[in-house]
Amino acid sequence: MLKTSGFSLFEMLISVILSSLIVMGMTSFYIQLQTSIMQYYQKTRLQQTIDLGLAGMKKDIKRAGFIANDPKKITAKVIEINEKIKCIIIRYDSEIRNSWVWNIETPMKSDVFTYRYKENNIAYRTGSLNCFGNKWENLFDSNEIKVTYFAIKQLPDAIRLSITAELRKNKQIQYHTTEIIKNENRF
Repeated sequence: MLKTSGFSLFEMLISVILSSLIVMGMTSFYIQLQTSIMQYYQKTRLQQTIDLGLAGMKKDIKRAGFIANDPKKITAKVIEINEKIKCIIIRYDSEIRNSWVWNIETPMKSDVFTYRYKENNIAYRTGSLNCFGNKWENLFDSNEIKVTYFAIKQLPDAIRLSITAELRKNKQIQYHTTEIIKNENRF
């Protein structure tokens, strides 16, 4: 009887086809996994960037109306909200000077903090008594993040802040948050 060793041509073809299908399936799974991980990372990064950017505004809202040692020295409205142009002006004694300071010559040393929504971003300015003018600083990188919705609403004992943003390079990655911020002082 003739002894044969190894595989026949047919067996080799079957094993190559099965191996190719397994490798193709694993490659497809790997690509989908990488895409999913990248989208998760981008969404998490967007969320963290928005939350970090809004941290200063939330802190200012919580402090609104504070005057060290003498709250009777309140001389102006603590919080002014213009819902139409999506702007908020906040006043508090930021350096514990026992009064609110505002000086036209040194607005950066003032106790007035203004935030506004403009051109798909939220901008910040110290010492601005209104929501107009120039020299505003954006909270977010305009090349990376597009703010598609921003709203500020005065509630009886708090401020409701809502924001929706997306990545400019991947509009499918979006983040929305609504927060109720209670003021630590009366206003």
